[in-house]
Amino acid sequence: MKPDLYTKIVITAIAIALWGILLKPIFVSDRVNASSGVVDVNIKEIGGWPVHKIIDVNVERVNGRTFSGTAIPVQAKK
Repeated sequence: MKPDLYTKIVITAIAIALWGILLKPIFVSDRVNASSGVVDVNIKEIGGWPVHKIIDVNVERVNGRTFSGTAIPVQAKK
């Protein structure tokens, strides 16, 4: 039994759609926005040692770079 033209077209369309879904992240990136405003951060430990007092944190320079109204690189580890 030979597949008819309709079946070939449908299977080809499905294959093209699947390739489109697969390749979409390569060509189109989703826009991500950071939230604005104040974020409450609670530091439980530093270097494995518990924090028992209030630490004044005023970030102005990181690795010799001055930050004012721009993004600060952060690494969060769990």
